[in-house]
Amino acid sequence: MTSLAGLVDRFTASLRSSGPYRAPDEAEQARADELAAAICSGADAGPLAGSLGFTTTRVAGRDAWVSDPRSDRSWGLVLLPPSTPTVVVEVPHPASDLRTEQIGVGIVDRLDGALYLQAGAHRHAGAPADARRRADCPADVAHRPDSVFARLAAGLVAGLGLPQIQLHGFADRAEVDAVVSSGAADGSAVLEGTAARMAAAGERVRRGGDPGWEDLSGTRNVQGRLAARHGTVFVHLELSRSVRRSDRRRDGVAEAVAGAVRSAT
Repeated sequence: MTSLAGLVDRFTASLRSSGPYRAPDEAEQARADELAAAICSGADAGPLAGSLGFTTTRVAGRDAWVSDPRSDRSWGLVLLPPSTPTVVVEVPHPASDLRTEQIGVGIVDRLDGALYLQAGAHRHAGAPADARRRADCPADVAHRPDSVFARLAAGLVAGLGLPQIQLHGFADRAEVDAVVSSGAADGSAVLEGTAARMAAAGERVRRGGDPGWEDLSGTRNVQGRLAARHGTVFVHLELSRSVRRSDRRRDGVAEAVAGAVRSAT
């Protein structure tokens, strides 16, 4: 039987920086908005997902929507919770930010109400050769409001006021294992709980507002700005490569986040 982790790992392993990708056009963005609304209402969203190139499968008691990484419409992988979602776990840079998807699945495994939202392409897929800014890369969904990923996140936040947990990675730096921030949004109990639980587990945690960590604070992140507009929770979690390479430490991060969400809600 296929597991959540197995499905996500196989999909992520197929992603390449040279892979095909295009941003959805206006009609497709509108369809993504409709898809988010269907999730919020509990309607049958399978046909809408199919119209956006997703294939529906059933895994570990959840419906999963998986795009084709060989297509330029490789727009995402979504794992739906068994009932109305209560939190969105976001992986915007799969394959690029090593093993962030495994932490995301670890959080989903611990929270029945978690909806898993992963980008469908490497962040540099489909980018022009002269791209210099993140916004110039059409598949960098943390910085592109026109992506299906961003439209789904926006609809879930607007429709249900859901908290977002977004996972990123950085190269090892001295004296820090994780940077926990709210991006452009306000702080929250989930943010404080995540930072405290990770520190209690032995990780060296810094905050987004701490001097020296501004580049890892996610203040320009599309989903964080969305949360700021709606007054909802956003946790931007940057993890060192050493943390992400360790099975034990990945599990510790997943447990810290899940525990903070349970405690706050």
